[in-house]
Amino acid sequence: MIEFKKISVGPQYLTARIHIGDGYPVMTDEDLEATTRIWRLMPQIANHVCVGDGGKTFRDVMGATDVAHLLEHVTVELMARTNLGPDISYGRTRADDSAQRTYIVQLDCPDDVLCVGALSSAAWTLQWAFDGGGEPEPDIEAIVSGLLALVQRVDQDDQGNTPEHPENGQLQESEEPAPNPEDSDTISFDQAKD
Repeated sequence: MIEFKKISVGPQYLTARIHIGDGYPVMTDEDLEATTRIWRLMPQIANHVCVGDGGKTFRDVMGATDVAHLLEHVTVELMARTNLGPDISYGRTRADDSAQRTYIVQLDCPDDVLCVGALSSAAWTLQWAFDGGGEPEPDIEAIVSGLLALVQRVDQDDQGNTPEHPENGQLQESEEPAPNPEDSDTISFDQAKD
């Protein structure tokens, strides 16, 4: 369903150019059953702050937005559940005018392994939902545990010791400026907590 055309990781952001495969919807309202499957797996995404799409939360636009935008929110929710990043993440999704069914998704990237893993897991979860659901359904907590294990494995040095992480999951400041939440195509998310 989602084909990754290019992924670039910078000091603060991951930028992915994705293509939605033929035969799949590009808008969530083209398959509301699939969109509902995602919401049932991750109801917290409805409460994500979403600036620039005419609403205040993702709930306001979830029923009629780009599938790529849904991918972005699922990715951010997976990253938020690991507690490895900052309390608030930023992302933006926009159509790539150079090719049909192609989008640019930019995400705050507190850890490149975490961000790429979450993006890949989100794409797999959307694939499940838009291919009709079925058993087994994705186990979101298992995905989060897998992301944590992956990041920890990569962080180990040659002696098998885990380097210390910044306290409280806070990252060092980047020289790259943070996105402006007032930009019309900027989406910010409060980390979902139950």
